[in-house]
Amino acid sequence: MIVMSGDYRSKKELAYILVPAIGRKIVDLGGNLEKAPTFKLLGNSLILGSLEILAESFTLAEKSGIGAENMHQLVQDLLPEKMLVSYGDRMTQDDFEGATGFALEGGIKDASNIRRLTAELNSPMPTVDVAHQRLLTARALHQSGNAGTSAANKFETLDWSAIVAGSRVAAGLDAFDSQKHTKVELDD
Repeated sequence: MIVMSGDYRSKKELAYILVPAIGRKIVDLGGNLEKAPTFKLLGNSLILGSLEILAESFTLAEKSGIGAENMHQLVQDLLPEKMLVSYGDRMTQDDFEGATGFALEGGIKDASNIRRLTAELNSPMPTVDVAHQRLLTARALHQSGNAGTSAANKFETLDWSAIVAGSRVAAGLDAFDSQKHTKVELDD
């Protein structure tokens, strides 16, 4: 999908070049140039909110003794969306390599811009607020080298899937190394 805003004639000429070479379809948001980048932020808010709920669910699954891997299997069975499965893989495998994904800094920037937009338009998105805090926590832990593990230090740049580190720390778990999590055994 290619999102465009601005001058109609320019968009029309570009559309013939871009479809199908780069995208399958054009979403025309009219003449206001601000609409296309706002739409991009809205799309990233969906991804960011999804990452936050994955992180929270995986963390609770770890704490409850069910295990993040079992929760990830539920995601694959119930919501087999490629993006959810891919980020779920990263979280459950502690693969936070930012060079091959969307860098944490980009996620913090987008979350900040989304939060600014919500304030301007009086349209709260509390999930984005929480996700922003989790991203900041992951960055702080990574930068301080005080993450409780050297696993964080094996990545020069973190992917925004490291949002799970903030959720894990809030739950008393190791931020970047799920192998260190105490396995809870629930009575039958």
